[in-house]
Amino acid sequence: MPLPDELSLRSADVGDLPRMIELRESVGWAVHEWALRAVLVPPDARCFVVVDEGDRVVGVGSGIAYGALGFVGNMIVDAEHRRRGIGSAILSSVIDFLTQRGATRLELYATPEGRPLYARQGFQLIGPSTMVRLPRGIDVEGDGIELADEGPGALAELVAYDAPRFGGDRAAILAPMLEDAARPLIVARREHRIVGYGWIRPDAERVGPLLADTPEVAAALVGEAFERLPSLDRLSLNLPPDNRLGAERLAELGGELERWDGRMGRGPQVPRREETIYGMVVGALG
Repeated sequence: MPLPDELSLRSADVGDLPRMIELRESVGWAVHEWALRAVLVPPDARCFVVVDEGDRVVGVGSGIAYGALGFVGNMIVDAEHRRRGIGSAILSSVIDFLTQRGATRLELYATPEGRPLYARQGFQLIGPSTMVRLPRGIDVEGDGIELADEGPGALAELVAYDAPRFGGDRAAILAPMLEDAARPLIVARREHRIVGYGWIRPDAERVGPLLADTPEVAAALVGEAFERLPSLDRLSLNLPPDNRLGAERLAELGGELERWDGRMGRGPQVPRREETIYGMVVGALG
């Protein structure tokens, strides 16, 4: 379905950020400007917008590629312009971009309203993710685990740990995380070897990304986050479908579990270790 004559599609730039933020707020989604900026950075990320004759953004969508694994996100159409082919045009452009960047496995987080659009493009439900809300005072069994803030010098070591577990090279977003003093990145080591890490985000009351080789390492990282955030009573983690054992262990430590069946994928699965993933970044970034 082609776009109406008065609408056109183009790449987004930083000048579109205020309108992108406005659209996210209009559907009740959290706004993280750092995450929106991340999908504007070439060559592995791109954001598309549909604009009217006055260059007002009426639809948006983004893609970011981590090698063979790509994520679609920020898919929003202004309420007054829905059912005009805007979402389909943006999604097709995002898919084309990610494919050109070499991504063969595409994933996204879909609202119930958006699932038919993605299904028409070959996306299928993967299985229920789990939101875990952990209370302050969880029983942390961190024997032998050393926790420390890390800076830019740890990037290569962190990427080497992260990539085989996540399924792609996230150096482009891990680098600014390591430089962000307001949101410390804590690395867990045992006998000097990385066994997990977590990005503490005071603005979101959550830890993520968070990867850990065991639930005990994940709990130790959450415990450290509580130490850094004394005003919070709870912190949230978002676990993928293949980390059910981790979710069950966190429930034993007092976590409240909520299943959410909105994750969708297209294409062959990439090698990864989702049983080590306890927290994603945001939906648009994986």
